[in-house]
Amino acid sequence: MKVKSTLVAALVTLLVAGSSFAMMNQPGGGMGGGTGTGMGTGMGGLGYGMNGAGGMMSGMLGRTIKNGYLDVLTPIKTSQDAITAIQNFITSAKSNLQISEVWEYQTVYKAELSDSKGQKAFDLLADKLTGAVLPEMGFSMMMNASWGKKLQLTPVFGRKLLLTADEATAAAQAFVSKNATVINYNLAAPETYPGYYKIHTTDTLGKPGMDIMVNGYNGGIWMNTQLGAPISQVFQAP
Repeated sequence: MKVKSTLVAALVTLLVAGSSFAMMNQPGGGMGGGTGTGMGTGMGGLGYGMNGAGGMMSGMLGRTIKNGYLDVLTPIKTSQDAITAIQNFITSAKSNLQISEVWEYQTVYKAELSDSKGQKAFDLLADKLTGAVLPEMGFSMMMNASWGKKLQLTPVFGRKLLLTADEATAAAQAFVSKNATVINYNLAAPETYPGYYKIHTTDTLGKPGMDIMVNGYNGGIWMNTQLGAPISQVFQAP
C-alpha cells in the first residue's frame, strides 16, 4: 500500500509539473501573461519567452562572469567605465548595435542600444560592483521581437506592433492615473522597441521616475521596479 501511494504521489507531481511547463510555453502564459494593464502584466502576448529571442541566459558573458559564475570583480567607478564595459560587450558579441543612451541607477548603469537606422533595439545593464554586463531582465529579454541571443538580429520575428505610440501612451497614462497615490508621473514621448514601447517618466519634482514599458500587442504594462528610478542620464548619442 505504501509503494502504491508513493507511485500515485509521484504521478500527480509529474502531471502538475507538466501542466505548469505547458502553461509557461503558451502564448500569454507564464509570468504576467494576459491582456490586463496592471503592473507586471503583458509578459505574454506575442513575446518569445525565456527560450525565445530574448532567452534568459543569452549574452551573460560580461567581464566577470565565467561559465556562469563570478570570477574576478572589476567595479565600475564612473560612467565612462560603464560605457567602455558595455561597448566591449557589444564588440565581443560581434553586434552592430550602438549605444544611444546610458542611465545611471544606484547599483547599475543601463544602456539603450539602437540599430544602424537609429531604431531602439535592446537594453543592457552594467553592474557597478562586479563590472558584469548582461541583458536587462524584463521586456528587453522577454518581449523583444527582433533582437535576441548575443545581440544578434533574428529576422524570423516581426517588428510590426498592433498598438500605435499614442495608444501605448494612453495605456501608460491610464495606469499612472489609476495608481496616482503611489506613482505620480509625467510621461515622455514613447520610444519604440521591437515588441514594446518604453516611456521615460519624471516625478512632480522633475526627477527621473521609473520607466514604463507597454506591450506593443496587448497594452500590458511592465515596470522594472527592481532597478528603481534612475539617478540621471549620463550619455546621449548625438
